[in-house]
Amino acid sequence: MRPQPEREVPSKRDCCEETALIANSELGRQMRLRLTACFPAIVLVFTSAILDAQTANLPKSLLYERTFVTPGGLPQHLARFLEQSGMPMASAAKAQVTLLGSITDSNGTRGAQLRIQAPGYLSYREGNARAVTFDGTDFRTKKGTPSSDDEAIAESLLAHFPDSLLLQAAEGGSFRRLGSHFRTDGGSTLKYTGPYWTIIAFSPRRRPGLARGKALQQELFIAINDQTGLIAEVRAVMNSAGNQPRVIQTQLDNWTQYGDQWLPGTVTRLENGKQVFRFQLQEASVGLADSTATFVP
Repeated sequence: MRPQPEREVPSKRDCCEETALIANSELGRQMRLRLTACFPAIVLVFTSAILDAQTANLPKSLLYERTFVTPGGLPQHLARFLEQSGMPMASAAKAQVTLLGSITDSNGTRGAQLRIQAPGYLSYREGNARAVTFDGTDFRTKKGTPSSDDEAIAESLLAHFPDSLLLQAAEGGSFRRLGSHFRTDGGSTLKYTGPYWTIIAFSPRRRPGLARGKALQQELFIAINDQTGLIAEVRAVMNSAGNQPRVIQTQLDNWTQYGDQWLPGTVTRLENGKQVFRFQLQEASVGLADSTATFVP
């Protein structure tokens, strides 16, 4: 018999959070979720409706109810992560994070820079040779429309990065806590000692102009380490040719403290279990926001 996750009785707060968030986003349509004992074996079965977030007639631009992230605007476990990681994106003094490091993929290793700024501006650069940016309206590159390789960067290094996740969550959407104490070994270890994860399903608020299923518009599973309170992995399960699921994993490891803020030292992207690239952090800085004009290719 496969080990089962420990049953957890939802607190009154959790129940109220889930009920309110689902009601606010008009979630609860025809959706079935089949969850096996361990997170690596999660299988999603959707009917005709996908988890939708409210649109509320937003213009095709950045429009946020909050400029910064606050614990009160997040479900319990994300609020704990916000506090554990040093309150990123929670004040003007922490409105921007810049990460310098290297990326390794099938083309080798080269220098790379990530930048995330409240309330939701994003950029990735490899010197002057390559750029993937989000200016509040569209993802763009030096060549115009992002390629499939650019989209992978936009997902794992920008949209799935913890600071960016917090900004998306603060904007609104649908949250559902799937449970806690999930194992990561598929039940294969006899004397398993950890880690254990709490898993939150998140469907972001609909943004006109961005395609559903692409970066910033994906249904995500956020795995939070029960011991550290830090995000361990972000996962998206997409439909592909032949109705075979395409599983995208963004793994966040080697968390390192910079000042009073914690950042993942490595960010690894896997597709169906195969590594696509890895970003290795070397330096980081947190500070005031720059002009939004910097978030163009």
